Amino acid sequence: MSDIDTQLELLQWVRLGVLTLCFGGAAWLDHKTRRVSNDWWWGWAKPTLFLLTLELLLLEAGWMIWLTASAVVAFASTALIGVPDINDIRKGSKLDIAVTIWYFVSGVGLVMGAMEYAPVLMDYFDPSVVMDTESASTKAALLWGQMILMGIVLLFFEMAWRFRMLHGGADAKAMMLATLLLPSWVGAAFPLCVEESAMSTSMPPALSLLIWAGLAFLVLPLIMLIRNVGAGDLMPLSMSWHASKMALADIPNNHVWLLEEVVDKPDGTRGVTRRMRPVRGSRAENETEQVLEELAEAGIERAWVTAKHPFLLFVFPAILPLVLFGDPIVWILSYL
Repeated sequence: MSDIDTQLELLQWVRLGVLTLCFGGAAWLDHKTRRVSNDWWWGWAKPTLFLLTLELLLLEAGWMIWLTASAVVAFASTALIGVPDINDIRKGSKLDIAVTIWYFVSGVGLVMGAMEYAPVLMDYFDPSVVMDTESASTKAALLWGQMILMGIVLLFFEMAWRFRMLHGGADAKAMMLATLLLPSWVGAAFPLCVEESAMSTSMPPALSLLIWAGLAFLVLPLIMLIRNVGAGDLMPLSMSWHASKMALADIPNNHVWLLEEVVDKPDGTRGVTRRMRPVRGSRAENETEQVLEELAEAGIERAWVTAKHPFLLFVFPAILPLVLFGDPIVWILSYL
């Protein structure tokens, strides 16, 4: 192993350590307060950008690659600082002017990098073209392509947040930070349980982390069933696999959605009804205290609720299978 390979491997382990510390703290904050402030992400963005800069220095990246990486970082920064406002620019806002110049210069580098390296990448992935994969131009094109792929993954998380696939802004910022910290598997000594030949078909690490976190949700119904069996709340099964019963007095002090309320029935009587899933804007959400009083008057002591599970509580432990097994899709396809 060459010195550069050793340095890149060490760099990837440091990145993984930063990711673990950042996500561990963020998961704790999200669990306790259901909020992770921008100050938290600003603080961890500094070592993230330092490590990205260090990687580009180790790989002796050209100026077009630097500016392409700058364009990617500029796009990610909009999650924290937004985009420059034309009215503020006209008023002479130094911050908005500086950010606009940053975007413009980075964009120029991105376009020139596409003109320089895109044809090389097309030849690289063309099976009919024989290329010297160890040449400086090919390595530079692959590094530029890595920056572009990182930008595509960032765009995916931005769209996932806008289309409510990721419900919280903290979730989207976390996955964007993961993208900048682990842009690729290149130089990493992990995953530990996957053959090196399988890594060529792996998705970017941040997307693999997202899938592992999603798979962790599949364990949740089993946990809920075991918990409800122990509490004697197994029936009805339609509720016990995803919800639990809680004393009415405890509901306002916990991060839960209330699934029961008293409603007027079609026959003119009033009675308790329950829902499989919470409804945004319902009385159970907006008039919780009144709904709880009505349930108490109806003789209900414990009502069905579903916890507001922070996504970061699933992303944080998903780092472990990411390190051990890498891309879950590779494992699934290997068994198919």
